[in-house]
Amino acid sequence: MSKKDFFIGWAEMPDADRRFFLKAGAGLLIGAAGVAGFVAASQRPVGRGTWDLATFKAFTGIVTASPYPMLRTRDIDGQVRTALLVCQTKCGVDLRLQNMAGKAVVINGSLIQRVDHASIAVADGPEWIREADAPVDPALAFPTPEPLGEITLAGEILDSKCWFGAMRPGEGKVHKACASLCIRSGIPPAFFARDARDNAALLVMTENGGRFGESLLAHVADPVEVTGAVSRAGNVLLLDVSADSVRRV
Repeated sequence: MSKKDFFIGWAEMPDADRRFFLKAGAGLLIGAAGVAGFVAASQRPVGRGTWDLATFKAFTGIVTASPYPMLRTRDIDGQVRTALLVCQTKCGVDLRLQNMAGKAVVINGSLIQRVDHASIAVADGPEWIREADAPVDPALAFPTPEPLGEITLAGEILDSKCWFGAMRPGEGKVHKACASLCIRSGIPPAFFARDARDNAALLVMTENGGRFGESLLAHVADPVEVTGAVSRAGNVLLLDVSADSVRRV
């Protein structure tokens, strides 16, 4: 037997063993990279939402507190848009809205946006809202919701702020604890529905036309099915359901 074919622990590695380990190591690296790429490609996208935390600007429009704090404004993209109002942290602005509902106001905040959905995270401190110095465009008045009919949807209950872009991903089991805390703290809950063709829609959830409390928390981030009435208020879809109608699937 050649000495090159015989392994001795304190001696130099035989050429045959060296070639084997080099090939095996390269194969393992390539295989691991391939598996990692496949797993990453099979995941759902984290979403295209953004939150421009560094930019605060003034948004002028008409504000409402029903069913949730919202602002109708042209200052997002020049079109009449409805934006939900939230705090910089995990809280709603119900108590901070005071007696401004229905008035023309100027709100200072940062924009959270995902495609056609928008939210404004109002600035900290008492000066985040003030009455506008002049009347605003009457087209900014909140429209009466247009009924679209009853529907049964399958999907997921989540918090609107994170899904709009405050966090990525803002849905799924990985976001369950955060979504529960946001909804508990007053951020509007929403229902994200997706059909078999991967068509998706987000609807802000209400109960008897008003805001939801903590009755939804047991179902947040779980696959569920709901039956309720859908209506459209400007660019916002509303889904009116009762907590009893939510069923796990």
